[in-house]
Amino acid sequence: MNMVPSFTNLRSFVSYQFTVLRMRALRGRLWSKLSGEPSELVVFPGDNERSRISPNRKLVGIQNIRVAEIVGTLNRETDFDMHFRPLKKHTLARWVNAYVLHEQDGWPPIVVHKVREEYFVEDGHHRVSVARAMGIDFIEAKVWDYAPHNKPIKKYHWVTCTEKSSAKAYVTS
Repeated sequence: MNMVPSFTNLRSFVSYQFTVLRMRALRGRLWSKLSGEPSELVVFPGDNERSRISPNRKLVGIQNIRVAEIVGTLNRETDFDMHFRPLKKHTLARWVNAYVLHEQDGWPPIVVHKVREEYFVEDGHHRVSVARAMGIDFIEAKVWDYAPHNKPIKKYHWVTCTEKSSAKAYVTS
């Protein structure tokens, strides 16, 4: 009995690869819940971290970026794990189409936002996932850069007012 799956075309082979990758992601998610380690995809810095990045962004343009430096997302944190492995079954068709498109014509650039040395995907999650699965090191991307604030954050503390005012009586010794 032959236990190796046979494939009739590229789409059936890629569908099998998707299923294997998804099962690894689901096992990883289970292990992370048991061990307490994070497995979620990082979300673009929210309101609580806005003070650390500039509200002004600058379009850097089209660049080749390292796939390994893509660490998060703007809006698809439930569809992929931290390694951009698919978690949801409904992403199969788009994932297979991204793989086939790469094999036939190549991909259009993805859209990423750069904060310090990390990239967050806005458009192109499936292409990033396929690139990681294929072992591709670089991917073409349209990059928006968020420069960190150069000014240090001032910390304020309460001080006692030493001026005399007509509104309050001060006792002098």
